Amino acid sequence: MRAAFSIALILALATAPFARADDFPYETKTGTELGLLATAGALYGAGWWLDRHFEPLDLLEVRSKLRDDVLIGDRFATGLWSPRANEASDWLVHLQIAAPASLTFGGGGSRQPDRVALMYGETMALTTGMTWLLKNAFDRTRPFVYNDDPSIPVDLKQERTARKSFSSGHTANAFASMVFLAQVFETANPDSKHHDLVWAGCLTSASLTGILRIAAGRHFPTDVLVGAAIGSLAGWAVPHLHEIDEWNPAPRGEKRALSIAWRFGF
Repeated sequence: MRAAFSIALILALATAPFARADDFPYETKTGTELGLLATAGALYGAGWWLDRHFEPLDLLEVRSKLRDDVLIGDRFATGLWSPRANEASDWLVHLQIAAPASLTFGGGGSRQPDRVALMYGETMALTTGMTWLLKNAFDRTRPFVYNDDPSIPVDLKQERTARKSFSSGHTANAFASMVFLAQVFETANPDSKHHDLVWAGCLTSASLTGILRIAAGRHFPTDVLVGAAIGSLAGWAVPHLHEIDEWNPAPRGEKRALSIAWRFGF
């Protein structure tokens, strides 16, 4: 299992060395930064307000949870439980969150690392803000609460977080960091032959986190799918909002379209 994690991480870190600092294709814009930070703040604020009303499940509520009440496509997750998978997902997502630091390698004396850090911070703030809001807006019980496995602590089922299954924060953070890493690498290195390799490594790594969250009994498949969508959108949108249009050479458009078409199987 750890070997698979290591391979995925190596592929994700294949972005280094990075483009030269004077070729960095992103710029900061006061209006954009204020808008993104205000949006993230609003998401956190709304999530915090909703969180105040959350109470943990009592023992009677735990015992009243029936698997038949779960969506058919999600129901199999109620029979899964793996502390090892849960620990592995924690380990992996921490590595994924740290991986975009490789984008600052070879930056020289410019403000490139500052721009990368700002964009990445905005990406993660939007991602965690949205997942925090959804967790508190939807009272969705985690799969392990429905599980009759005697090895699952009853106290765990009565924690407040046991009611915050939707959506998967681990998966959202994984996809946000990995899509951000691959997107920035592709944009800043238009002539690289490793675009598809980097994208494949990043998406494989992020997907593995989602699979582990399901295997751990912590999330339903729909939690993971929504988390992946949130993280992917943030990881793609924030760099695009900062991209310098004039920097991109015209011939790159056709190559980029073909790359995207290949990635989604067209």
